[in-house]
Amino acid sequence: MALTFLLGVFSFIVFCLGLRRLLHSDKRKNPTHLLHHVTSTTADASPSLQSPSSRPLWKYDVFLSFRGTDVRKGFLSHLYKALTDNGIHTFRDDTELQRGNFISPALLGAIEQSRFAVVVLSENYATSRWCLQELVHITKCVKKKQMELIPVFFGVDPSHVKRQSGNFAKAFAEHDKRPNKDAVESWRKAMATVGFISGWDSRNWNEESKLIEELVQDLSERLFSPVSTSDNGEWIGMSTHMRSIYPLMREDPNDVRMVGIWGMGGIGKTTIAKYIYKAFLNKFDGACLLENVKRDFKRHGPSHLREKILSEIFRKKDMNTWNKDSDVMKQRLQGKKVLLVLDDVDDIQQLEELAGSSHWFGPGSRIVITTRDRRVLDQHDVERIYEVKPLRTTQALQLFSKHAFKQPRPSEDYRELSLDVVEQLGGLPLAIQVVGGSLYRRELEFWEDKLDLLRNNGDNSVFKALKVSYEALDEIEKKIFLYVAVCFNGVYMDRVRKVLDLCFVSSRRRVLPTRPSIVALMEKCMISLSKKRLWVHDLLQDMAEDIVCEGKDERPWKRLMLWDFEDINHVFSTNMGDEAIDVESIFLDMSEGNELSITPGIFKKMPNLKLLKFYTNSSVEESRTRMLDGLEYLPTLRYLRWDAYHLKSLPSQFCTSFLVELNLSHSSIETVWSGSQQDLGNLRSLNLIRCKHLNEFPDLSKATNLESLKLSNCDNLVEIPGSSLRQLNKLVHFKLSNCKNLKNLPNNINLKSLRSLHLDGCSSLEEFPFISVTVEKLLLNKTSIQQVPPSIERLTRLKDIHLSDCKKLMNLPDCIKNLKFLNDLGLANCPNVTSFPQVGTNIRWLNLNKTSIQEVPSTIGDKSELRFLNMSGCEKLVSLPPTVKKLQQLKYLYLRGCVNVTESPNLAGGNTMKALDLHGTSITEELVDSNKGEEPPQCEVPVIRRFFMKNVRGRSKKRKSNR
Repeated sequence: MALTFLLGVFSFIVFCLGLRRLLHSDKRKNPTHLLHHVTSTTADASPSLQSPSSRPLWKYDVFLSFRGTDVRKGFLSHLYKALTDNGIHTFRDDTELQRGNFISPALLGAIEQSRFAVVVLSENYATSRWCLQELVHITKCVKKKQMELIPVFFGVDPSHVKRQSGNFAKAFAEHDKRPNKDAVESWRKAMATVGFISGWDSRNWNEESKLIEELVQDLSERLFSPVSTSDNGEWIGMSTHMRSIYPLMREDPNDVRMVGIWGMGGIGKTTIAKYIYKAFLNKFDGACLLENVKRDFKRHGPSHLREKILSEIFRKKDMNTWNKDSDVMKQRLQGKKVLLVLDDVDDIQQLEELAGSSHWFGPGSRIVITTRDRRVLDQHDVERIYEVKPLRTTQALQLFSKHAFKQPRPSEDYRELSLDVVEQLGGLPLAIQVVGGSLYRRELEFWEDKLDLLRNNGDNSVFKALKVSYEALDEIEKKIFLYVAVCFNGVYMDRVRKVLDLCFVSSRRRVLPTRPSIVALMEKCMISLSKKRLWVHDLLQDMAEDIVCEGKDERPWKRLMLWDFEDINHVFSTNMGDEAIDVESIFLDMSEGNELSITPGIFKKMPNLKLLKFYTNSSVEESRTRMLDGLEYLPTLRYLRWDAYHLKSLPSQFCTSFLVELNLSHSSIETVWSGSQQDLGNLRSLNLIRCKHLNEFPDLSKATNLESLKLSNCDNLVEIPGSSLRQLNKLVHFKLSNCKNLKNLPNNINLKSLRSLHLDGCSSLEEFPFISVTVEKLLLNKTSIQQVPPSIERLTRLKDIHLSDCKKLMNLPDCIKNLKFLNDLGLANCPNVTSFPQVGTNIRWLNLNKTSIQEVPSTIGDKSELRFLNMSGCEKLVSLPPTVKKLQQLKYLYLRGCVNVTESPNLAGGNTMKALDLHGTSITEELVDSNKGEEPPQCEVPVIRRFFMKNVRGRSKKRKSNR
């Protein structure tokens, strides 16, 4: 007996020495002990504005903790089989690790790499020191939100676990005899913690198999549905899909994987793509969901989409200065673990340009591709493909009920009818949502008529099912749906509404508001609202285009809308005599290079034309349309966009009475309109971006309802007359970026509604503008401003002010601290700024990169909301004050290139840090946590996601010698 005890003690000592050696070896290799060390590359020299958290994909779905002698051969084996049969990767220690006298580091690692811990608390669970050590480690990980704990009270009373009574009291009485009182106390606390968690009490089930079935189902729902469900039923059926997709995403976590999501239109591929993005977003260094690849690739080209991908992944708002060819994208992403979701791909070229191969991305990356065409995936050698199948009947009925009844189940009187309708729709989510929405609050007879129509449509065609729902709309709803689907898909709802409001006039000549009809269309799932934009599913858009063309294939001038070049060219070039043209909308993408000649006087035959748009998504500024006159014949025009308009002004008789939006960007105009003042009472938006020949600011004295004014990159614009601005009391957004010859703004102009003013890049601007007190966002980057006057404290609503690259700018006035709402201040590359700005306590984002600041005041500790601080390149900075440790919200700290900084910042308690860049400083001491060298338990390591210390001065030799 004594010999056994001595051998146990000896084994414990050997184990502790080995563990200590392992930890010290780890510490020598990594100056942050157990912190995640990411080496910065040249490509990443400039820190991104944000760095998302990067967590590894879980190695195991479930970790099982149990007392083998109680449950191994019965309940546990059945549970393990049920879990694995349902695709749940489960760790069971008695089959995967050899037991020893003490819990091993490998077992601790298995716990930490598991998404859930299922703890089976049986009669003798507490007698096992092994089980209790597991339980302590599990509860620590739960506390750190690294895993979730699910207790199963197998034949025991949960209150006995909570209070350690009954058999649990006997077990702990034995443990109390042991010398290590601290360990026993930690076991008690862990046991009590589990006892307070609502779990599964086996006494509530008559059959063990039923308990296992429900437990596994609950785990499946939680594991494969990590995104919370919403009331509109968006994620119904998702757990079924994720049960197959999750293993494809999880497999080989250090390798790059391309996963294909393949299925017919309307079956829910985009919904799955959005779900995957939300569910896995936080497990990667960067992530991007690129929707409508097919459409946007055609409209904007690959460079635009690559820019969008890089902007999303690096969390930078403006990447347009980057070279965005595929080689650069590959270089930027090779060392980064990313999630890239490409939705609606229909051509191999799109994949070659956006995700050429797995070698473009860092280890652990996942590229998810949705498509209707299996061949695209095969051509790109995508091996892991999930075929999306229709919803099961129960899921389809639940989704249908969400839209037809606004509840999870159908009303009893309508149950049989609901099942019949669902059967006709074939389990296709889009058709179910649209048809269900059209039946909401409809009487029984309407339901029966709708069902008859669906049955008579032959082969249950999705298109015909959608057409039935379209026919159920009233006349205004039909027309608005066609306008949105064909002309305004993906456009901000507010803009669409303001344009369409003037397109619908009652018999009494009163404007009919379109908001109620738009809301009704959303309720019927004909259109959707996402990020304030209106969207129409591509199948519904195809249907809308077919409806517009129906019966008018040979007479395009009789259609409501035109968008095809051949049809528009035919109408514009054909002499139709006295026959009227019924067209109300012309939208033409000129990006493909076709030239359009417009016959003189053709617009005279279009008295109903309300929307006219000739646009290009390329950078070509040469007009591809030729017209001598005609715009003066459009008395009812509501919307005009004409990119690269080639005339020097609009006609003097051009009617603007109904005009809501005017966009002449990239045009040759020198003045907007000539002649007498225009009636601009309905104008809401004016866009003259890149009109480089514009030398006269337009007279806007009558545009009293103007809300958005954009004149960026108008090189010849020198001054703005005050009389033109004085009446713009509803102006919200005013953009004058990169007007290089603009020297000042008129004084004493009180624009009562102005919220954002963009003057960045106005390099001739020398004086801080006297602007409205309502401004919330002010951009003055790259101007010649020397001083910010004390009067800035008038701007009590100011949230963001950017003054970066103002080379002449001196220190900010102290009164800036009175701006209580200021969240974001940019002073990067301002070499004459020598003192730390005295900002208020609500500041969240400070960019002081490459300033001449020498000292950070101790009051920095008062900035309790500060999340981002960039002082890279501040070569005169020596250190940060000790009070920086008070910044509990600080997540990003950049000191790159601060050559005189010799001490690492004291970030005690900084467990929320995501990025710390000390590259190029003179720090020589080891960076340690607040325990000053104590070994932190593995579950309590501060979560610093990105840590840069490559080429830290005085450290490179030491690091090299320790390899």
